Amino acid sequence: MPRKGENIFKRKDGRWEARYIHHYENGKAKYRYVYGATYAEAKAKKAAEQSLPENIRPPVAKQLSTFAILAEAWLMDIKVTVKESTYTRYHRIVKKYLFPLLEEQMLSKMDQKYLNSLTEKLLAEGGVDRNPLSPKTVSDILCVLKSIFKYGKENGYPCLNASSLRYPQKSPKPVKILTEDIRTKLEKLLLDSEDTTSLGILFTLFTGIRIGELCGLRWEDIDFSNATVSIKRTIERIADLDPAAKTKTKVIISEPKTESSSRVIPLPSFLVGYLEKRKRNDECYLLTGRKKYTEPHQYYIRYQKYLERNNIDGHTFHALRHTFATRCVEIGFDTKSLSEILGHTSITTTLSIYVHPTLQQKKLQMDRLMPGNVL
Repeated sequence: MPRKGENIFKRKDGRWEARYIHHYENGKAKYRYVYGATYAEAKAKKAAEQSLPENIRPPVAKQLSTFAILAEAWLMDIKVTVKESTYTRYHRIVKKYLFPLLEEQMLSKMDQKYLNSLTEKLLAEGGVDRNPLSPKTVSDILCVLKSIFKYGKENGYPCLNASSLRYPQKSPKPVKILTEDIRTKLEKLLLDSEDTTSLGILFTLFTGIRIGELCGLRWEDIDFSNATVSIKRTIERIADLDPAAKTKTKVIISEPKTESSSRVIPLPSFLVGYLEKRKRNDECYLLTGRKKYTEPHQYYIRYQKYLERNNIDGHTFHALRHTFATRCVEIGFDTKSLSEILGHTSITTTLSIYVHPTLQQKKLQMDRLMPGNVL
């Protein structure tokens, strides 16, 4: 809660934020923000900035800043507010894609025309390796750039309004799923197998969970009495940004990527019976049968080798999730339930990816059109 009348708040990351009116535009107050480790520090910084004459706010140093200075300040500010995996992704985007184009650019000299050219440059040249980028990757980069400029505007840097950044058009890719013949063949093989690789593939085909969530599952997460599984953690390998680290990457176990990804999924009755016959100690991981986990890349290799051994055409592991979701739509799942089972942040995501009638469904509907019964 803010201290009464002072506009000083304690943030979720533990720091204190003090706001003050810097100036007015068209009758609307424009705020600046300062931060401190304690309430007293934030209050003192606010008082110091308010005591400056308006003609030297924001500080001259910020007026002379390059994009690199602003981006580093933004990275430092968000580091304690986002998940470690999210931070490493943002850090990679800044260093690999934005710095090659913008690092030494003076913020005060970056006009709207220059910003508008970024989309074309990223699509054509990419980042440090100069390879063309997909529209999806470019959109992700521009989202980060927009956040950096928003932070800069709020903290007195001479930034343009990035709301007019031109995002590339994205052509939706068709969802790739297992054909019915391949799925049926695979299910028979899995049901007759005893190994943990098979267990993981079958589990994903009938729950639609992500590979990182699957790798993080322990037997304690399965409630046999209620026939549910709780998704509580995910495993992933990320870049290790510690300069003293001996390796470039590390494995982390964390909460699922969004609040909606932490969820409880009902299990089909046949799958409960299948799991009961293979149950291990609660603290053991499903994919190893031991207290030691396997990471997603290692399990993905096991999955691909399993398909090769059984003469099944290659499919990405994510195709299992797509297959599950598509089947759910075909048998009449309501979209809200499916969205929650998949752990999507909104029902719009589910609708945009999966809720599209197949040609066969369209044919069935067209066959209902008869003389005297035209809909």
